[in-house]
Amino acid sequence: MIVDCHFHVDETMLTLEKMIEGMDKNDVTKTALIAPMNETMFEADSNFQHNLQRLFRFLILYTPQIGFKIYDGLVKDGYMKLYGNSYKIFTKPSNDIVAAAIDRFPDRFLGWVAVNPMIPESVDEVELYLNKPGFIGVKAHPFMHAYSIKALSPVAAMCESKGIPMIIHLSSELDSYKYLPENYPKLKLIYAHAGIPFWKKLWKYVRNQPNVFLDTSSDYLNPSIVKQAVESLGYRKILYGCDGPYGMKKFNKYDYSTKKNWIDTLQISDNQKEFILGKNFLGLLKIL
Repeated sequence: MIVDCHFHVDETMLTLEKMIEGMDKNDVTKTALIAPMNETMFEADSNFQHNLQRLFRFLILYTPQIGFKIYDGLVKDGYMKLYGNSYKIFTKPSNDIVAAAIDRFPDRFLGWVAVNPMIPESVDEVELYLNKPGFIGVKAHPFMHAYSIKALSPVAAMCESKGIPMIIHLSSELDSYKYLPENYPKLKLIYAHAGIPFWKKLWKYVRNQPNVFLDTSSDYLNPSIVKQAVESLGYRKILYGCDGPYGMKKFNKYDYSTKKNWIDTLQISDNQKEFILGKNFLGLLKIL
């Protein structure tokens, strides 16, 4: 079973029907959905943009002091700044959109409850949605919502006690990737986008953390970075994800095959690929 652990639902970019069509073409059985993080965001297909992405990845990997400054500059005053455009960030997650998608297609979709701990009602919603069918854990975004990792302590404690995972998109806060594993050692934790913005430094740390995993989602990454992460951590610590519909150029034109191909082309056995493509994630959810 192939399971995408990280995909946003935003029908202004990609309808649920088109999402399922793309899943079927690529043998993806289930997708774990997250509420949209920002307003509709299509990207241009230009050499200039691709060159900027390559430069950003290089700086994060090899000159992180400069890379962090660029990374931090992507979010300012409640907007995502990307290639000269600004997109409003949604401060309060719309988990009802995820719940509605699961209601329509319960056999195809799972759900993450997105939380912004700076909004009390957002925290209050977490248990409410976790009691709804199909919801499997909590998504947090210290980067876009601009808070310290310590603000997640109450939610992390709850997830640890329930035995459910958290998935987190980290900010550049110094050593923030260490806080939850060291204070909640039994918490099942997934760092999104291979642990951006720390990457190699984080990979070295995560090797010895039995309950910490990485996903392969997002255009922040490329095949080389995914390959390096797998080589650094081993196939049992890596989870397949797309981060769609972000990265799209046109409405309803999402290419599932690109991210899946990052896994398919790894020089590892088919059995090991199966763990990355679904078994590792299902194991976290206690489905296997």
